[in-house]
Amino acid sequence: MTGVFMKTSFWRKISYGMGYVVIGILLGLAVFQSNLEIKDLDLWLHIATGRFIVENGYVPSIDVLSYSIQGKPWINHEWVFQVLVYWIYQAGGADALLMMQAMVVAVTLCFLLLIGYSRERQILSVFLLLIVVLVYQMRFTIRPDIFSLLFFTLTIYIMSGHLDKRWSLYALFLIQVLWTNFHGFFFLGPLIILWGILDEFVKRHIRLPFEWNNVGRLTDGEYKRLKQIFGVVILACLFNPLTFEGAWYPIKVMVQLPSESKIFFEHIQELQRPVSLKTIFALDDALHYKLLIYFSALSFIFNFRMIDIGVFVFWLFFLAFSLMAKRNLVFFAFAAYLVCITNLMNIRLRDIVPLRFTHEKFRHMTSILFKIILCFWMIQYGLASANRSYFDFDTFERKSEFWGVSLRTYPNKAADFLIDHQAQGNFFNDFNSGAYLLGRCFPRIKVFIDGRTEVYGADFFRMYKKMWAEGDKEFLDKAIEQYHITGALLNSIQSEIPGNVLKYFFKKEGWAMVYFDYDAVIFLKDIPQNRKIIERFRIDLSQWKPPKMDLKRLGARNVTPFPQTSRAYTLEVLGFDEAALIEAQEALKMSPAYLEPYKIMGKIFGKRKEYEKAFENFRIATMLSPFNREVRYNLALAYSDLGDWEGAVKQYKRIIQFEPNNPKGYFHLSKAYAKRKEYKEALEAVGQAHRLDSSDVVDLLKIGDIIYEQGDFKSAQQVYEMALATGKDQANIHNKLGLCFQSLKQPQEAKDHYRKGLAIDPHHSELKENLRKLEIGVEK
Repeated sequence: MTGVFMKTSFWRKISYGMGYVVIGILLGLAVFQSNLEIKDLDLWLHIATGRFIVENGYVPSIDVLSYSIQGKPWINHEWVFQVLVYWIYQAGGADALLMMQAMVVAVTLCFLLLIGYSRERQILSVFLLLIVVLVYQMRFTIRPDIFSLLFFTLTIYIMSGHLDKRWSLYALFLIQVLWTNFHGFFFLGPLIILWGILDEFVKRHIRLPFEWNNVGRLTDGEYKRLKQIFGVVILACLFNPLTFEGAWYPIKVMVQLPSESKIFFEHIQELQRPVSLKTIFALDDALHYKLLIYFSALSFIFNFRMIDIGVFVFWLFFLAFSLMAKRNLVFFAFAAYLVCITNLMNIRLRDIVPLRFTHEKFRHMTSILFKIILCFWMIQYGLASANRSYFDFDTFERKSEFWGVSLRTYPNKAADFLIDHQAQGNFFNDFNSGAYLLGRCFPRIKVFIDGRTEVYGADFFRMYKKMWAEGDKEFLDKAIEQYHITGALLNSIQSEIPGNVLKYFFKKEGWAMVYFDYDAVIFLKDIPQNRKIIERFRIDLSQWKPPKMDLKRLGARNVTPFPQTSRAYTLEVLGFDEAALIEAQEALKMSPAYLEPYKIMGKIFGKRKEYEKAFENFRIATMLSPFNREVRYNLALAYSDLGDWEGAVKQYKRIIQFEPNNPKGYFHLSKAYAKRKEYKEALEAVGQAHRLDSSDVVDLLKIGDIIYEQGDFKSAQQVYEMALATGKDQANIHNKLGLCFQSLKQPQEAKDHYRKGLAIDPHHSELKENLRKLEIGVEK
């Protein structure tokens, strides 16, 4: 028996067997993670569109979902996906959609594994694939992306191992036709094949260093087949409802996005850049994505003599593609996996590891140990994920974050209200609610905006931001009249409603609040079609009685009382502070260590000038979340309101430690120093703020005014000169500098500044008066 254990073949078999176990657990983990509850916003837009296509029998080429862009050309390159998810949702609901996603994920990973699998290098394939899965799970969102990744993988699979087969041409044609009607990233299919052609052309006609000309070379037959395939997949792209226009559209959008749609990249999370030059080596964010960047880059270094130039260009493209937006990370993850496998195929272990560690039996024993560790880690990761849940306040039970639809992502109850009472018309809504409203309420309700950024365009999105984020009355008035808006759903399920837009609808004559809860506020215009709902459900917040929680039923369960704090924020914005306080206090009864109620109460007491109570609440909030910038600022302001400028200085210094590149911290610190009459320190702090933000003139003038009013005219002059360098509000700044020089008994310098100010603004009355008084005084 001892002899068996000593044999290399025994350990080899155990190692291979463990490899299959690890692969099984990895695929199981991926399938399990893909059943995370539905949270995606755009899914509901796809369901609504799929319903329209099925019920009407055609794919619309103009917008039919929104009243604000009704009739605008719409190239819908996802229609097959939309019909598919609508049918599945109708047949089996949300869980059926999750099962579909799990199947797509499993098939995609199986083909990805097959591309890079080698029994001799099981551990490499599995380890890299595990990191890919940890990135991949970011896109487990039931979007067309998951099919795009499947078609991407199938294309690579056929090209890498079956190009010599006759069926490859027909298979790639079929894949491309499906891809063209599932997702706009179908342009990647022809692009990958074109890379293969150009790569082979370069290797045949250009002298490359080392062995690069010979790596990955195709036979003449394969090269000819690849050219044929390219023509076939280009033809396949034309198989869409709009033929040439539909085939060209994704390229057109890709070209236009960087220049015309910068605003989308700034405000939509999935379009934001995943890393910057400052965070590329930080391991606290997008860790697994960064690991794949490092590993794939190192694979080229280790394999520098045998680099496939086509693979290198492939890697560079998908790296750049992923750096453009977070939603593209998974494509790079797949590409990085393929690149690592390709490069490391040419490298032996003894090339990078000392010889004494490369004995075959020792390698198999080490591999078994590593595979066991991987198994335990994946099982532990899966078990930890399985415990994710949250409290459902309607059922008094915890809901798992797996299966079903999220209760904390959508305004579920508000949509139920609209459906139950058959509300209809053109509704104003926020960006995050549009798709959900369409999925639940279309066609009775049409939306102002949804997730189709390329259809609405950058100019429309800017107008929307003015309306939603700023509550611009002029824009809102114009939109209500122009688009005949009859209702408004203001979503508060994930963040507070911006105060100005909330107050606009609350105060607008002829509008009534008919729904108010933690997930949204609904207003209806008082017109005949809404009258029954308004008469039955009109809400008078002055009579609002916050619902009491049954604490006995709740028991000792640790919950997050977000419904109470969400309502409290809305009530506070609208001026119903007493009701907001009751909601906040109710939240604290449920969870005394919850941060949000203290923030709300501190703000209300601050408004009431009850500064001691405001300080007490902000102090507790800071204790609960010491690294939260907002609460730390509030605590500093509470110190300021109490006249304790020393305490304020300490808090602002802490804020600067957290955010050394945030100019606001330095501005506030400078103000606190100025109030303490520590002008040297105030000038140092404001100078640093000005270096970080050379355009902020408002804060500079505030600090200069404080110092001027306290009589240090020389220091005030220095602050005003910083403000002058911003190039803003020049006439006003020259006036302030004139006053400084006048107080410093330098009348000529004062007169020069008054005259410069008047040259900029001849109608500035204060400048005229100050210059007149100065000239009279000089003459006397």
